[in-house]
Amino acid sequence: MEENETVKKKGHTDNVRLFKTGLILIMLLILLVASFGFYLGMHDAIYDLFDYRYTNLIGSIFDLAIIAAILYVVREFYIKKQ
Repeated sequence: MEENETVKKKGHTDNVRLFKTGLILIMLLILLVASFGFYLGMHDAIYDLFDYRYTNLIGSIFDLAIIAAILYVVREFYIKKQ
């Protein structure tokens, strides 16, 4: 009897873990879509706020800042863990 209860608890914890993992994946997908929208919105704002002669320069600086931020996050959270 006790062995049967242990199997049920293990199955329940596996289901909860699977649900949490699925929820995190869905939230990351929503974050990716929101980030892409923000990125495009910032480029539109750059074109609206700055003189047409400087929009490519400011846009390139913004892209470089995004690349630097991504490299920093990858280095801090993924490379240093190993």
